[in-house]
Amino acid sequence: MPDSHLVKTTFPKPANSSVSLGFELVSLDMKKMETRVRFDGKSEFTNPAGYIQGGYLSAMLDDTIGMLATVKMGTEKYPSTIDLHTHFLRPVRVGIIEVVARLRNIGRQVIFAEADLFDSRGKEAARATASLAINPMKAPVNRDAK
Repeated sequence: MPDSHLVKTTFPKPANSSVSLGFELVSLDMKKMETRVRFDGKSEFTNPAGYIQGGYLSAMLDDTIGMLATVKMGTEKYPSTIDLHTHFLRPVRVGIIEVVARLRNIGRQVIFAEADLFDSRGKEAARATASLAINPMKAPVNRDAK
């Protein structure tokens, strides 16, 4: 993981949403503008049919794309998702889920990205495209506030 240290620099403390999804960095290559992240597809995330509910899968895709875009922008700018379009290709069972995200184009005001989500068998189960607005400054976050 040649660029994994950049995640700790950009995110000294992981977001609560990432923690709840079981975010684990597998690889990060900023030259390729690509990352792979592993998530824990928990039974708490299932719908009545026993599959991971689509909203959780979309959150995993968004979390991976957002992390990659934020690391690319550094600490002076903050990308925020303005459009996320997800195609669900197959149901996802409880287990390890991996997402591979890529930044496709970085403009002055918008980043375009895509991601693929794989189930525990390594089969592609969802695909997303996203647009992220580039905000001039990172929003201050007080995670200790109640």
